[in-house]
Amino acid sequence: MPATVLICPRVLDHTPGEHFDVLVQAGFSVRYAKPMKDLLSAEELAANLEKVDAVIAGSEPYTAEILDRFPSLRVISRVGVGYDSVDVEAATKQGIAVAITPGANHDSVSELTFALMLAHYKRIVPSQVMMVSGGFDRKMTRPLRGQTLGLVGYGRIGQAVARLARAFQMRVIYYDPVAQPPADDPGESVSLDDLWKQSDVVSLHAPLVPETKHLVRKETIAKMKTGVLIINTARGALICESDLAEGLKSGRVGGACLDVFEKEPPTGSPILTAPRVVMTPHVGGIDEEGVRQMAVMACRSVVDLYQGRFPTDRIVNAADLPGWTWSTE
Repeated sequence: MPATVLICPRVLDHTPGEHFDVLVQAGFSVRYAKPMKDLLSAEELAANLEKVDAVIAGSEPYTAEILDRFPSLRVISRVGVGYDSVDVEAATKQGIAVAITPGANHDSVSELTFALMLAHYKRIVPSQVMMVSGGFDRKMTRPLRGQTLGLVGYGRIGQAVARLARAFQMRVIYYDPVAQPPADDPGESVSLDDLWKQSDVVSLHAPLVPETKHLVRKETIAKMKTGVLIINTARGALICESDLAEGLKSGRVGGACLDVFEKEPPTGSPILTAPRVVMTPHVGGIDEEGVRQMAVMACRSVVDLYQGRFPTDRIVNAADLPGWTWSTE
């Protein structure tokens, strides 16, 4: 009986392509989650996992309780680089390899980051609303050139944003204690406090770990320039939304551009009624090319593991799975 792979992300719902061919040519039986939606609940995920060997995963919650119910599961392969929706410790205890897709969507996220930045600085959303209502008020906009962009997190995405910023003649500073940028990189490493103090724009590109939860909050906003623009295309919980909303309403924060939220969708969040906010529904990493590359890489990770190869650079718990094999016997 062939091994079974469950595909969960709605963007891959019954979508033909190289990722699907990779699985079928390796002999897998492919199933799609039901219902296909942006985010399966824990109960909906559990209803789909019976007799599944590997998952091509979105951001649905792989909790310890769920993983404990399905001992046949061998691989969770995320279509993306974040894995905070997976209890990696619980997965490791059960011998489940957790894979991600590094380097596949950084250009997609960096492009959206700049689109949001430009939308704020060039007043695109309020201008559209004003013109649809019959107005034609030619207000001055602000330049990006000469502004200081502070990047919190300087991996592939942060560095891609920095390259775009160089084209816009921005000064780039970053905080990332483990970053290893190339010699010709345009960014300047600074302390986190210096980044808060110097940046006209703060853009978040850090992973969500206990140390970074609510990294942007009342206390850190107080260290920033009055009128700062805050952008988040990483993980929603990097920002305390109630504190950000308060900063926007007081004018301490000049604007916010958000693609991710503490709760998605952000029903009831105070950020929905705060002024000077541009929002998108967590689409930073899912442009057509980014999704294609991530889907192929996620499926290849499953095939590699099934065929006895161990792609260490894509397995987040690789160091804790010595001698890992597909078989559960």
